[in-house]
Amino acid sequence: MRSFSELNLSPAREARRVLLVSLMAFVPAFGGVAFAQGSGEADPAQAKARPTARSTPAERSAARAGRATEGGEAARGPQMGEVEVRPTTAPRLSKAERKAATAQRRAAARAANRRGEFARGGNADAPETKKR
Repeated sequence: MRSFSELNLSPAREARRVLLVSLMAFVPAFGGVAFAQGSGEADPAQAKARPTARSTPAERSAARAGRATEGGEAARGPQMGEVEVRPTTAPRLSKAERKAATAQRRAAARAANRRGEFARGGNADAPETKKR
C-alpha cells in the first residue's frame, strides 16, 4: 500500500483531504456542546419575582421625573466611546477681524514664497493644483 506522500494529489484534492480530516477531528470535539444545553424550563417555584406592593401613579410620576433628570444629564455628558470632551465653538469674529487675519496669512505665505520655502509655490498645507 502506498503512503499519502506517494499519491501525488492535486492541490485542490489535497485541500479537500485536509479539510475533511480536520472536520472529522472538530465535530466530535465540539458537537457535544450543543447537546449539553438545558431544556430551557425553569423551576416554577423560583421562576416568578417576589410580590411587591403596587405603586401609586404619584409614586411612578416622581420616579419617572428623577430618571428623566439623570438621563438628561447623562445624555449631555461624554458618551460611551468618546475619548475627549467635544470642543466648544470658537467665538464669532467680526468681518473686519476675519479680513485682517486673512490678509495677514496671505502676506506671510507671500513672503515665504518669495524666500523659496515652497517648492512649487503656494501654501504647504494647501492641496496641490492640477497641472494644465
